[in-house]
Amino acid sequence: MKEYDVILASGAEQLKKRFEKLGYRVFTCEMNYDGRRMFPNADIYVRIADVEKLSGRKVIVVQSCTGSGPSESEFYTTSDRVVELLLILSILNDPKGVNEVGHKQYESFDIEPPKQVDVVLTFQPFALQDKAFKTGEAVSSRWALYAIADQCDKIWIVNPHAPESIDWVRELIKKDELEIIDVTPDLIKFGAEKFCYDDYVVVTPDEGGQERFSCEGFGKKRSNSYAVELSGELDVKGKNVIVIDDLTKSGSTLLETKERLLNLGAKSVGMAVVHVLPLIEKGEQLLVNLIAKSKARIVTTNTIYTHVFCQAYPHLSYNIVDSLVKIFNGQKQES
Repeated sequence: MKEYDVILASGAEQLKKRFEKLGYRVFTCEMNYDGRRMFPNADIYVRIADVEKLSGRKVIVVQSCTGSGPSESEFYTTSDRVVELLLILSILNDPKGVNEVGHKQYESFDIEPPKQVDVVLTFQPFALQDKAFKTGEAVSSRWALYAIADQCDKIWIVNPHAPESIDWVRELIKKDELEIIDVTPDLIKFGAEKFCYDDYVVVTPDEGGQERFSCEGFGKKRSNSYAVELSGELDVKGKNVIVIDDLTKSGSTLLETKERLLNLGAKSVGMAVVHVLPLIEKGEQLLVNLIAKSKARIVTTNTIYTHVFCQAYPHLSYNIVDSLVKIFNGQKQES
């Protein structure tokens, strides 16, 4: 038996097959009497039926804290994902068994809790609100992470949008309550194999990416959600280039970066993006368009479920489970 057991919350169930293939015991939440995890009034239902099997064990709870995409069977907001995770942690911190002793009469008894509970967030909650931009704004990402940290031993986040330079992120890391998982080395290696690149350089579209990935990039100005203007020059003439970014919704920045690199003389351009975020109002059509416009020279991860990358084009999706198990088996992250 592996050292850890795995609980997959609703946003991470796409990882189940890989965890099981690698020999992990995987638990998911049960459905309610309507066969759903939402009651008609939108209350969230959470139950871990075999919770007693986790007694005295080390447990990893995995959740993607973003709203559900159009391909998911039930609609969750980011807030729903956070609450679901907190309810799972509540169960693990004080697990109870229940016996029915009469008609609508129940008695409960204590169950030994797990020995250790860590949380893996494959996508940071409220990622775009990691600081106050105007007077009186809630720093919702900070609130969510502090609430989660209070209920578990440690949080691990896959490539969060909030950089370590933010004070509250540094504080959580200093207290050993937060660790960042960087899957970009594995993703870039995966992309290079898909693009058949032996030699290549890595660049990023904008200033934020330069800070996150420590590589060269352009300056970026956004006129709206789907149009960007890039500035600056890079020495890419005659080179294979992989463009790395942390997040895309439509691929507009990636495609604009690819076009600029080709105009600067790049031999070939492939794209790698850690998180692909499907938009409810656009379905996944923007992602289909992205694959077509890039001629399938794009790779991503399965941190967030999309039908396009997890079902239709799985060969373009790096399975983050492979990175997670290396870390939890004590292997150091590549840099």
